[in-house]
Parts: sequence; structure tokens; C-alpha cells
Amino acid sequence: MLNRKFIIPIFIMSLFFTGLFLIKSDDTMAAANLSWGSQGAEVVQLQTALNNRGYWCGTADGIFGANTYQGVIRFQKDASLDADGIVGPETRQALGLSSTTASIPSPGVSRSGSAAPRGKVITMVATAYDGCYECNKPYYGYPSYIGLPLARGIVAVDPKVIPMGAKIYVEGYGNAIAADQGGAIKGNRIDLFFDTHQQALKYGKKTVKVTIL
Repeated sequence: MLNRKFIIPIFIMSLFFTGLFLIKSDDTMAAANLSWGSQGAEVVQLQTALNNRGYWCGTADGIFGANTYQGVIRFQKDASLDADGIVGPETRQALGLSSTTASIPSPGVSRSGSAAPRGKVITMVATAYDGCYECNKPYYGYPSYIGLPLARGIVAVDPKVIPMGAKIYVEGYGNAIAADQGGAIKGNRIDLFFDTHQQALKYGKKTVKVTIL
């Protein structure tokens, strides 16, 4: 009789804690999905993976917004996945994303002064442009040369110096894709896209180190 008095409460407690564990596991699995509005290091990892595969979604800023959503949709369609804009297990696996964020690279511009990624380094004269008519005539309203939409991280280069589609790192600007060309962009020249004309004017003209990744 004494043993039964102890066994029954222990059994009930074990069921209780098993239920808590299963609920926590379900929450963890649900939290693993990334969707519009998600933020943090895992989103940076997602954005970097998309950009590296040519599904440009802007600077890897850790915020899952419209550009990231469109990048996910395009990737899912090309990978014959359910194009719902939600990064679940199948999309993660197809992108080669890990379930942890311990080794996520830091995005964009190195604000801490740490070294830029290693690769072939070229000294170039950098100028800036934006999406306005003045900066893009006679191609105003068109996407970049290789078809990517104009956005921060899209840069114009001479394809004889840096091939179209190359992933690069620009000192003081961050990660970018050589996706555009320009009549005045010849030789060791690079034109960096900024969100506004004011930002482009403020940047001016500088000599920078460009790393081909």
C-alpha cells in the first residue's frame, strides 16, 4: 500500500513534465521558422545565403522585410518548394542553413574596425549613385545590367576589371554585387548605390579597397 502511494504521484509528475517538454519542443520548432517580421542573427544568415546565391535581398541587416520575402519566394520557386515566403526546415536545408547561429558572419560594413574578408584586393576610385532620373538616364526605371533591382549593395563596375555577378566587399560600404555598368565606369572605377540622392552626394568620391570574394 505504501509503495502505491508513492508510485501514483510519481507517475502523475512524470506525465506532467513530459507534457511540458513536448510543449517546449513544439515551441522551439515553431520558433525555428523565419517569416516576415523576424529579426536577429538567423535572419542575417538567411539574407547572406540568399545574396550569395544571387537572390539579392539587400544588405544583410537581420530584418526580414519585403526584400527578404521576395528573395525567399524566388528561391523557393526555383527550388520547386512551396513558395509561401516562410523559411521552414525544407527551405533551410535547401539553402544550406544550420539550425544554430554560432558561426554566422557579421553583415555589411565592419563597424568595429575588423578586417574585411580575404580575397583579391583592388584599389579603386569610388563614386555614388541612387535610383533617380539624373543618376540613371537614359536607363531610368530599368533594373541593373544583370537584372537585379537597384538597391543598396548593387554596384557598377567595369566588367573587364570585375566580372558581372561577382560578390565583393567594398571598404567603408560593405558587401555588394557587381551587377551594373555605366558609361563613365571604366578601369578601376566603382559606382556604389545608395538609397537616396542626398546619401550619394554626401559620399562623394573616394579611393577604396575592393575585395573580390
